[in-house]
Amino acid sequence: MDSGERWIELSSGDEFAGYRIERNLGRGGMGVLYLAVEPGLERRVALKLIAPEAAADDVFARRFAEESRIAASIEHPNVVPIYAAGEEDGIPFIAMRYVSGADLGKRLTREGRLEPAAAAALIAQVGNGLDAIHAAGLVHRDVKPANVLLAGSEGAEHAYITDFGVARNVATESGLTQTGRFVGTLDYVAPEQISGDGVDARADIYALGCLLFKLLTGEVPYPRDSEAARLYAHLNEPPPAPSLQVSGVPMALDDVAIRAMSKQPEDRYPSAGDLGRAAVAALSGASPELPERTVATGAAATRTAETVAPAEKPAGPPTAATRRLEPERAEEGGRTVGRRRLFAAGAALLAIAAIAAGALALGGGDDDPGPAAQGGEQAAADKNEGKATTVEQRPQPRTLSAAQLIARADAICVESRDHYRAVRDVEREFSADVPYAETLARFARRRVGGLRELEPPSRLAKPYGEYVKAQERVYATDREALAAARAGDSAGVEAARAERDSEDALRERLAAEIGFEACSVPGG
Repeated sequence: MDSGERWIELSSGDEFAGYRIERNLGRGGMGVLYLAVEPGLERRVALKLIAPEAAADDVFARRFAEESRIAASIEHPNVVPIYAAGEEDGIPFIAMRYVSGADLGKRLTREGRLEPAAAAALIAQVGNGLDAIHAAGLVHRDVKPANVLLAGSEGAEHAYITDFGVARNVATESGLTQTGRFVGTLDYVAPEQISGDGVDARADIYALGCLLFKLLTGEVPYPRDSEAARLYAHLNEPPPAPSLQVSGVPMALDDVAIRAMSKQPEDRYPSAGDLGRAAVAALSGASPELPERTVATGAAATRTAETVAPAEKPAGPPTAATRRLEPERAEEGGRTVGRRRLFAAGAALLAIAAIAAGALALGGGDDDPGPAAQGGEQAAADKNEGKATTVEQRPQPRTLSAAQLIARADAICVESRDHYRAVRDVEREFSADVPYAETLARFARRRVGGLRELEPPSRLAKPYGEYVKAQERVYATDREALAAARAGDSAGVEAARAERDSEDALRERLAAEIGFEACSVPGG
């Protein structure tokens, strides 16, 4: 078979490396995927052939053999098993379990978004699968809906993470290949992948946070009109809150998504499993069942955290040709999906992003339409939110004295009031002005997020809890106003603002009873 610079084309009935081809399943930036049958076992597999231009690289070939062996050793219910990996006529290939169900991307296309409970459950499964990949020393680098396969009935889906390691990790140590091609999908790519810094398991945690946002809202975190604008947003703009896009998303899930999408890797969850457990726990108000910890080893290990002992790996080098694995004992089913794209990126594109950032539209992209372009006050709110609402940037809660509680809560109220006064426009406030409504909702979210992190003394626990709930109701009215503004419903905006004003009176009374000063005055 010709190993020149072209795609391999196989037809039904052809044989490759002992596999009988049934049909083409699709192609991506790194190779082409076929449904095939393994003779003898008569087992249907997803057979991925790596692009010849990648295989021609000596470094690729060497690392492909090593990482194929590692990937094949991973046994986890949420990871698509690799049956065999080798080379035929100079073409590297991987044989994986064939999962006949749809992928998560197709489900989102059909449903738009998922309910919070369903989203959290799937993220937990994917997080557990990523933990297994990281514990084996691999980094996925392309976590996205199309790489999550679903089997089983709706409401009881079993999620498999696929298209990991091997064909991607051997291409680059960071986010860029030697030819300048970008490894990953721009809507889910971590800042360190864009900048070309070292990539470890935390890049996948960032992508999983982006995936959580997508499941909850039906939109990617940074929908932009161009690739340069998307890159710039991942590098510079604060993580968005899902609840500002969909009113039914609990604030607790905001905290999970925002932390996962932190710009600095050390500010994210230590492991993908931690993220998944936090998402599930957020819906019930409980604490995650396990303490946070990293499980990554080898190339996936973080440089700043202690890791657990790596899983024992099979001894001995891989064979030169095909290495067959034992038949699967788990239930067969499902297909794997090849990578869809590799995006061009590099120093020139980043320079364009930096230069053009001030003029780029902040509206929706071609694939995932988002909210309308935002005004200057929205950009200021975004910048401030990145500093004030992310849980990881604040010290862990501790019990405060009454004086400390009053001082810190009043400081939060003063900050919120000053921001509001700086942008206040009565006419816009009571109209269907989407950017302005988004700004007010973000201010309210920042205030509630800061107040929730304060731990009151026991004697003030009950009244303070009631006060925070009152603040949450105020925030809820701002979210209702935002939803109405997006629907072009000016009357709905006015009704939500009137409800907010009635909640304000109760909030101020509760604040005065605790002893707050700034928080107890109108507008505080």
